[in-house]
This record gives sequence, structure tokens and C-alpha cells, in this order.
Amino acid sequence: MLWPWLRHHVIAGHAGNVVYGSIVVLALVLVLDHERASAGTAIVSIVGAVFVVAVAEAYAEFLQEMIQLHRPLRGRDRREILAGIAVHGLAALAPIVFFVLAALDWMELETAFTAAKWFGVGVLGLYAFAAYRSAGVGVGRSLVAGVALTCVGLLLVALKSLVGH
Repeated sequence: MLWPWLRHHVIAGHAGNVVYGSIVVLALVLVLDHERASAGTAIVSIVGAVFVVAVAEAYAEFLQEMIQLHRPLRGRDRREILAGIAVHGLAALAPIVFFVLAALDWMELETAFTAAKWFGVGVLGLYAFAAYRSAGVGVGRSLVAGVALTCVGLLLVALKSLVGH
């Protein structure tokens, strides 16, 4: 049941939202790690960032749809947009698991930051691969897309390491 829903939203054009949200959260995790934030600060910051990005995306998509349709949105239109944004939010919120484990003292905070960072890099590559495959692109090109987006994540990690942490 989850895969058809996810596949529908990837095909419906929400793949960009997932990638965008995941990049924002990865960048935030890297900054918080540099600032040596607590697990609680990381959780609240990630939830806050995902919420703000989701509100901005929802408003922008509402406006875009109204302009394209030349009419106000109906309930079904709004629900479809919000469902797509929910997909992005769920993917972007995934790294919170590591900080919850750290807050519960089931994982060291440094390990939580490391896991969240590499999880974020992996999500970018895997999601790009899955989006390309869902669009009917061959495995080879899909792998190239996955590797390319993984490199974007690695670039963020490298930039963070250049500033001294």
C-alpha cells in the first residue's frame, strides 16, 4: 500500500520536493554538528526547518496550480498538493530517528550526527535512482542519476569539513 502511494507522488512530480527537503535537512545537520548542538536542538531544528519549507512549498504550489487552472483550488486539489508535500516531509524528517536515540542515551550524540549525515547522503542517491526508475528510465541512467545526487550530498559534507570540523 505504501509503495503505490509513494510511486504515485514520485510520478506526480513530487520527487523534487523530497530531494529539496532532504538537501535542506542534510545542510542543517551539517551546520548543527559544526555548532555541537544537543540532540533536542537538532530535533527541534529539523522539525522546524521541514515545517517552514513545507508551508512555503504548499503556498507556492497552491499559487502555481491556481494560475495554471485559472480558478481557485478545490478541496481535492489542495489535498493532492498537501499529500505530495507530506511525502517530502516524511523523507526529510527521517534523520530525527538518530537524534531521538541520542536523546534517549541509546546512541552517542556524535554517532547520531555521523549517522544522520551519511543517511542523508544515501537518501539523496537512493531517491534519485528510485525517481528515475519510476519514470521508466533504464537502470544505467538511473544509477548515474543516483550517483550524481549522492555527489551533491558528498559536496555538502566536503564543504562542511573545509570550514574546520
